Formats: sequence, structure tokens, C-alpha cells
Amino acid sequence: MLTKYIPVFILLLSITEVLAQFYKIVGGYPATIDQYPVMGQMLKQQEVRGRQQYVQHCAGVIVTLRHLISTAHCFQYDPSSERNYALPKYWKVRVGSSFRTGGGSLYNLKTIIPHEGFNRSYYFNDIAVVVVDKPIRTSVNVKQSKIIQKGLEVKPFSGCVVAGWGAKEFNGAQPDQLHYTFVFVVNRNTCEERYRTKQAVIDKGMLCAGLIDVGGLDACVGDSGGPLIHKGVVIGLVSFGYSCGHTYYPGVYTNLAHYTDWINKTTLAFK
Repeated sequence: MLTKYIPVFILLLSITEVLAQFYKIVGGYPATIDQYPVMGQMLKQQEVRGRQQYVQHCAGVIVTLRHLISTAHCFQYDPSSERNYALPKYWKVRVGSSFRTGGGSLYNLKTIIPHEGFNRSYYFNDIAVVVVDKPIRTSVNVKQSKIIQKGLEVKPFSGCVVAGWGAKEFNGAQPDQLHYTFVFVVNRNTCEERYRTKQAVIDKGMLCAGLIDVGGLDACVGDSGGPLIHKGVVIGLVSFGYSCGHTYYPGVYTNLAHYTDWINKTTLAFK
């Protein structure tokens, strides 16, 4: 269902390739933005048919009228294009639209602040704050989110929703309309053990969710930075995973309860 990372992780090649993949919503259902008004689209400048256009590449979550949070891996230097995507000139934000190709309201970016401890190989500290150039106008389709409190843990098997504009299957195309699906928090020890077989590390800044040993429900390429929601509260951001909807490997999310102080400090420092 959701669009998560950019490349496709074939962990047999390298940890970086495995973690650098973007997800989308797998096994999901169409949604409208009024169901998830806290979501924004991160539109990246890229060449399409010989022209520079802004195309939905990641997602984000509105935390104040000037700030969204997303994942740091979206805003890195790209050797293929020789562009530093931490620079705001390469991005726009769309809010208030159910569709990735239009509608809603567009905002230019003023600043992008990836976490200073982001590790590109293991996706530690995979979080960033995005500052828009003018206050976001709220409506029934555009609202500030509720973020989980510092240090709180959501118990394993708790039901959550993940939403985004990502691909519906591994290596599949992204849908135009927003999608969502249901997933369940996975026990940390179980997730750690499984990802250890891929030389990936699950630390306290991460949490895992999916449909363990069943599969078929997950975020996917294009969903990166989108919200994992439990009882109306955003508890995670789509970060990485092995394939999409895999039976053995659940999706991995940035654990926001580990980053509330950093989010507060960063949004106060950059306006």
C-alpha cells in the first residue's frame, strides 16, 4: 500500500542496498486525505521525459504549522544525479490531497534537518525535520498530528494503520490515490533475530510492524517517512524493510517515542 524507500533491498548484495529501498502500501485499501489529514507528500525534483518536475518520492507528517517530520534517508546525496537532496531547492511539500499527481496546496521548503546521527548503512536515527517557507493552512484535510509521548512503548500485537502513496507490491507501480493497511506491532526480540540473518541491526530507535509469518500487509517503495498510527497517535515513520509484505521480515519504522526531545529541540531551533 504505502510507498516506502527508494531502491530495492536485495540484502544479498549489501546492507546499504537492502536498507535503501522505498516501500509502498501492500495489501491495502484506497483512502482519502480527510482520513489521514496529518500526512504530507514530499515532492522531489527529477527529470521526467526531459523536463524537471516535482514528483512524490516520500511522505511526511505535519507536526506544527511550519514543520513536518519524515525520514532522513529521503534527503541524502545521490551519486547518480550528483545532487545533494538535503538542499531544500530540490523539494516541495503537498498537503491536503488524496492524489500524488495533483490537488491540495504546495509549499516551498526553507530548511531540511536530517538527524545528525543518521547512519546511511544501518538506518540508525532515520528521522528529519522539514521546515516550510510559510505557515500551513489547516482544514478538514490538513491537520497537525499527535505524536507518541517520550519513552512510551506500544505492546506487541497492537493494531496499527500505515498509509501512503507507495507501491502496492514489490517492484510494482505506485498508485495515484492514497492507500492504507492494517499491521501489528512485532516483538522487538523477534524482529532483531530475523533481521540479524540479513546483517541488519534493530536498535531502540526502531520498531517493527507487519503480519508476522503471514505477510501481505506492509508499506513499500514510496511510503518512506509516512506515519504508523496507533489509536490516532503517530508512533512511527516508514523507514526500511526486506522486500514488501514479506512473511518472515516485518517492516521497520522509526520509533518516535525515542525522538520526541530531538523533534521538540529541532522545531524550536529552526523556524
